Amino acid sequence: MNPHASRLPGALTRVAASALAVSLVGTVLVAATATSTAAADESLLSTSGTTWRYLDDNTNPAGSAADQRAWTTTAFDDSAWKSATGAFGAKRGAATGIGAAFPITTLLSQYIEGTTTDVPTFFFRTDVELTAADLDGVPAFEGEIVYDDAAIVYVNGEEVVRLGDDSREITENLQYHGNGRTDPVTGTFVIPSDAFAPGENTISVALYQDAPTSSDIYLDVRSLVPTHGEVRDVALNVGADETQANVAWFSTLPGAGEVQWARADEDGEVDWRTAATSSSRSGAAADGATYHHATITGLEEDAEYVYRVGSAATGWSESSTFTTGTFGDEFSALFVGDAQIGASRDVARDAAQWAATLDTMTARHPDTAFLISAGDQVDTAGSAAQYAGFLAPRQMRELRFAVQDGNHDTGSALYDQHFAMPNVSAEQRRDYWYAYNNVLVVAIDSNDSSATQIAGHEAFLRDVIDTHGDAYDWVVVTFHHSLYSQAFHSRDADVVRLREALSPVFSDLGVDLVLAGHDHIYTRSYLMEGTTPVVPAEAPAEGDVLTPDEDQVLYLTGNSSSGSKFYGFDGDKPWTARWEQSREASYSDLDVTPTSLTVTTYTTGSQRVVDRVTLQREAAAGPALDVETSTRCLAGTAYVAVRATNTGDVPADVVLATPFGTRTVAAVAPGKAAYQSFSTRSAAVDAGSVSVTGTVPDGGASTVRDVAYPAVACG
Repeated sequence: MNPHASRLPGALTRVAASALAVSLVGTVLVAATATSTAAADESLLSTSGTTWRYLDDNTNPAGSAADQRAWTTTAFDDSAWKSATGAFGAKRGAATGIGAAFPITTLLSQYIEGTTTDVPTFFFRTDVELTAADLDGVPAFEGEIVYDDAAIVYVNGEEVVRLGDDSREITENLQYHGNGRTDPVTGTFVIPSDAFAPGENTISVALYQDAPTSSDIYLDVRSLVPTHGEVRDVALNVGADETQANVAWFSTLPGAGEVQWARADEDGEVDWRTAATSSSRSGAAADGATYHHATITGLEEDAEYVYRVGSAATGWSESSTFTTGTFGDEFSALFVGDAQIGASRDVARDAAQWAATLDTMTARHPDTAFLISAGDQVDTAGSAAQYAGFLAPRQMRELRFAVQDGNHDTGSALYDQHFAMPNVSAEQRRDYWYAYNNVLVVAIDSNDSSATQIAGHEAFLRDVIDTHGDAYDWVVVTFHHSLYSQAFHSRDADVVRLREALSPVFSDLGVDLVLAGHDHIYTRSYLMEGTTPVVPAEAPAEGDVLTPDEDQVLYLTGNSSSGSKFYGFDGDKPWTARWEQSREASYSDLDVTPTSLTVTTYTTGSQRVVDRVTLQREAAAGPALDVETSTRCLAGTAYVAVRATNTGDVPADVVLATPFGTRTVAAVAPGKAAYQSFSTRSAAVDAGSVSVTGTVPDGGASTVRDVAYPAVACG
């Protein structure tokens, strides 16, 4: 029997939820217009004010009923159940120990009677009375819930949202499921008003334990208030190239959405009726919200744009602005390691420190083009509060950014739904690529580390770089799990597999720089030929300028960018050129030119330089030329003769320049010569020199030779 497998009917299939924690979001959002009601300022549920009937004795409340959701209906008899107010929970059978942020008012019977085996599912029911006036003009009600480990919310017998069950693996009332590796998760849900009816309505929650040995269980339904449509968690991502930007956002109401954009006027006024528009791709998010992805196109160089997202039905965001900067081959970008909001167990603190890092970076580097995050944006994959903290700073709406899927992000589809990355692989989960000016960036999902998955990464890398790499000066690869770090994760089996398999691929493909995180300690590798370090004669130092061979790759590991978590030194590693762990949040600035890529890493607070390293292109060799000069007399006139022989293996355009004239000879073949005898129009000439320039056709490298000629007197 699969009592939960049916799709939700009607409006419930489009149920939406907010991304929580307005106090964290830091953005004023514009709601869709609606008529206010008597319920507008009232919460239907609250932690201390709502009495729940609950069942915690390891029995299935639906028994053998054909409809296993019978226990969620208004008519169900729960008179024999216990009743109390929240929050509900247990930690190893006690009402304490989960943490100060998760107080327990009512202790649940955590274990099956007579054992130390966890009860798999706990069941809760409560009733709310609504009038027709309460429902009039209210499109939905938004709830806030804290749960551990997974939960399903029902209204009047119909499922409205699953939390912690992205893949819909819960199929029974009594079942273990969820992620028990984290603290209780703060999430949200939205109940469309047409799920309710005037009169008595029953709200039910099934709370699932992840395993028979889980240490804790928790439920706190904090609120359920009317919502008239909000847009939140707006993220401005990189596009396929510098002329595009992708945008992602969540809406609390279902329906289509779009992004509108226009050039910013000096007076700040925008006529949205004439703005460019792109429709979103949308769907139901893992926490019940509706997510949207859209693309801004046709961006111009050195321009300021204003944009907003949403719709008249779902509400509009406030407008945000961003600048495009140069589309030339000299620009800068920023790189950060794990922000991991919530890793310190204080979401507000981590979010504040992340915002401080962004403020410092953008103040010091106001012309930066975009931002790269190495993954672990959040600590708990399914936490709406942590995503709200990561996306709260204004820079996440004003500076294009790219993300990686970290091991703390990968457990929930919220990662895919909060971000809209370009050129995502059709075969390889979350691998993608983009270009910016003269840099090609290829991103892979290092959480996928089996032999088969690594082969998939290799195929993707080879296809992208072989197809596009020659058009760019630099090739950068990004992913989460650092292959060459100075902390303990470098010994993990998955990292070892990735290192041994992919390092030779990066060398073979001519990758210049690899950026990663995961180990929360700044590390710069030696140049690596496959898995072999190229150790220089002199000790590495801040300010090193490296001139790699084509198969040599530099690897950088970012430290924490929020200060939420740091890892220590794990002993000498054969690949490490420089490392530092001062337990300060840090970031890196990438300065790009056609012939150099410089990475400077700073601490956020003191803005001290941690390290600086430059990858320098060896100057491209121009044509090889053998130049001969001579002087002679002809009919009493002095002549200067110049012969430039192409001794190389590619054609060359040759310019012979003398004080007496210039001759250009195009496409001189290898072994052939450009020759000219120049008349001085005089009977004598002093000693001097000629300048011969050879250039590889179509804008290639040049060689300049200055060669002397002797004096001559005629007659």
